[in-house]
Amino acid sequence: QTVVLAGSEEAQSGVSVAAGEGVVSAAVDAQSRKAWQALIEGLPEDAPFKGVVHLGALQGHGAQATTDEIADDVKRVGASALAMVQGLSDSDVIPDNGIWFITRGAQVLERELSGELAGATLWGLGKVVTLEAAHLQPRMIDLDPIISDAPSELVNDLMYPDDENHIAYRLGRRRAARLVRPGTASERLTLPDDSDWVLAPHRDGVFDQPEIKRLPTRILEPREVLVSVEATGLNFWDVFRSLGFIEEGDLGRELCGHVLDIGSEVTNVSIGDRVVGLGFGAFAPEMVTHAELVAPAPDGISVSGLATIPSAFVSGALSYHYSGLEPGDRVLIHAGSGGVGLAAIQLAQVAGAEVFATASAPKQAYLRSLGVEHIYDSRQTLFGEEILADTGGEGIHVVLNSLTSEGFIDASLACLAEGGRFVELARRDILSHEEMAELRPDVKYDILELDVLKKTEPEWVGEVLREVMAGISTGELKPVVHSRWPLAEAGAALSFMRSARHIGKIVLTPPPLANGQLRQNRSYLVTGGLGGIGIAVAEWLADHGAGTIVLNGRRDQDPEAQTAIEMLRGRGVKVEVELADMTDTAAIDTMLARMDTNYAPLGGVIHSVGVLSDAALTNQSWESFERVLSPKIVGAWHLHRATMDRDLDMFILFSSRVGVMGNPGQANHAAANAFLDQLAGHRRALGLPGQAIAWGAWSEIGEAAEQRERIEERRAALGGRWFTPQQGIRALERLVREDTTASVVMSMDWSVFEEAVEDRPALLEDMLSSLDDGAAEDSASTEDVLTRLRNTIAPADEQQELLVSFLQQELQAVLRLSSAPSPTVGFFDLGMDSLMAVEFRNRLNRAFAGEYTASNTVVFDYPDIASLAGHLAEELGQIGDAPPP
Repeated sequence: QTVVLAGSEEAQSGVSVAAGEGVVSAAVDAQSRKAWQALIEGLPEDAPFKGVVHLGALQGHGAQATTDEIADDVKRVGASALAMVQGLSDSDVIPDNGIWFITRGAQVLERELSGELAGATLWGLGKVVTLEAAHLQPRMIDLDPIISDAPSELVNDLMYPDDENHIAYRLGRRRAARLVRPGTASERLTLPDDSDWVLAPHRDGVFDQPEIKRLPTRILEPREVLVSVEATGLNFWDVFRSLGFIEEGDLGRELCGHVLDIGSEVTNVSIGDRVVGLGFGAFAPEMVTHAELVAPAPDGISVSGLATIPSAFVSGALSYHYSGLEPGDRVLIHAGSGGVGLAAIQLAQVAGAEVFATASAPKQAYLRSLGVEHIYDSRQTLFGEEILADTGGEGIHVVLNSLTSEGFIDASLACLAEGGRFVELARRDILSHEEMAELRPDVKYDILELDVLKKTEPEWVGEVLREVMAGISTGELKPVVHSRWPLAEAGAALSFMRSARHIGKIVLTPPPLANGQLRQNRSYLVTGGLGGIGIAVAEWLADHGAGTIVLNGRRDQDPEAQTAIEMLRGRGVKVEVELADMTDTAAIDTMLARMDTNYAPLGGVIHSVGVLSDAALTNQSWESFERVLSPKIVGAWHLHRATMDRDLDMFILFSSRVGVMGNPGQANHAAANAFLDQLAGHRRALGLPGQAIAWGAWSEIGEAAEQRERIEERRAALGGRWFTPQQGIRALERLVREDTTASVVMSMDWSVFEEAVEDRPALLEDMLSSLDDGAAEDSASTEDVLTRLRNTIAPADEQQELLVSFLQQELQAVLRLSSAPSPTVGFFDLGMDSLMAVEFRNRLNRAFAGEYTASNTVVFDYPDIASLAGHLAEELGQIGDAPPP
């Protein structure tokens, strides 16, 4: 076989290939379809043409790209991909295995901070190539942005492709995309409209399914305050509480919000004050806490940023109070990339201490960006020896510990200098004061229990919180980097924290319309606001109390828009018109500056601008692509960057179903909207509000309606239908209330679609599955394992096979494996950690409730499926003849 590496001369200069391996490099203008055609037609005739792999999206300016840089990345990636597809089509050569668009972090699946978002355009392009040039068999594969090496399975995808064409690799697993109906995502909660509730751990121990717990009405004590919760930080204590590691209690220990009511003796805050605070039960609309545990919050910081401060910074500050940190001290901060770790690093740097930190390999680069020079691997205990070597045998003076696996405390003590100070932040598997005194009598040892101190010494904790907020107000300290999650996805956020993929904090926020109203003292910008959909959105904003509605357009409003605006003003609504082309970044900046001067502070953005320029792939040019991409991508990215430091309630991107499903003749439209869908997730990863709504065709209003006659026949043939403006606004209302990151709103006759397409797209498998398919499943698959065992009148070996199958399913769910694990592979070889072990044990106890209770050491005593199944079979005995429960 011959592998041809094609690229510009500059790209080729970075390619090094050993001679004699059948690899040829070729300099080619990657944005020229003729160059691609010549390259393809010039391939050796004696070797089969297997396919083309497009790697242009693997490198770019990343998540910190300026608007000009993201535009350059999109052009470089998109123009080369378009030219490649066109050159292939012109050559009339059919690749055996198809073409692949390889991206890295272009799909934001794990709240990744890094990644090349420009590659998302290729996912939209690939969907249309599937419809217009099916013989090219396009597949999109997104690589993990955190892991630099490509997965070994990628070779199998290239050499032996299957039917999946929307593939992503994360955590070593191969994932395939599916479009699913609302309500099928079990991790979302339906939150009540009232305020008398809190999220609590599931009563049956289901780790990632917190439940709504009703609260009784209570009267404030003299020194209590009632705070509306606008954002709350997630902590590992919430994970431990959900797993049953520590005492029961409601979820949420910190918040940012406004004071709703105060007790008779409260003097430090007033009703209406914006505060940050500590307490118990912050995963709720409102929380009651001790007045000393709240402190006024400065302006100019988002609610989610403020919610990262209380627990992390107070824990770090209290640790240094205990240890007496002094300038020049060397301090070892374990788990330095976590919330407490990052806060402790800031506090140590301000104090003039020298920071030594541990973190997993993928997170170490972030610590270096903060100026931390001494960084060690948190996954092994070599740091003790390495620190001694790096300090000439002197060691460090202070340890902030949170790593308690076997050998870690010993390694920390090994590099702790004589007379050092050790502060323990963990609760389980730690040393007692007596044990530490026996091991290292010279060490000052303290165990920090913040939850206890909040109850026993709230005044001291509050004093430390106010010291921290003073540092935040002056800019000496800054909120911790964080990702943002809807409160309705608290279960998914718990799972994400347990996987330890995050950097910094995880913050949960209620939906922008939690109480049905927007802020009257804020402005809300609607781009494309002078069109039919923009006017409908303006009316919706007015209905929900938006203070000032700013409608943006490229040119003055037409008479119809003017009439609608005057009607809104007649209702007493403040509506302003701002002209600025969304492709002109200077015009956008000027518009935002005018808004800052003339209107209330910006509270939300709805980016609804759009342009169509349809043509078949072979008739498209990059110029026709840019006409469609620029208003959406340049406008959205510039607004994203320009508003990052503003406290927004919402940032809603109006994309299109075409970016999700593709549509013949709309490759440019699909590419632009696929980018918007991922920008919403990218903003959430940065701790910012972000929603993308992929709209189908609105009747009567919008770009599609204006071209209805041209596109109606094609849409109808594929099952596409129109929905009314009233239906569209109802959908908008629902999605904003649910605060979903990415959604599709469309009217489809799936039976017509299924008949119109030759092959059922894997992406739409769930949508095309009829209810009858589910009814035909083996009823045994829905029975619990005890019922199946009781109904199985069979030899013991067959019952053990049933147990093995059951354990495989449970372990696959806990470890998030793509396929059932082998019965003989060890649990810990598969990646199980202590938290997963607890979840697995909880699942066993729920499944066998009343018949068997798993011990705390069951996964150590029986460390693989085969041995555990044998143990269970012995414990359960022959229960086949037992009566059903």
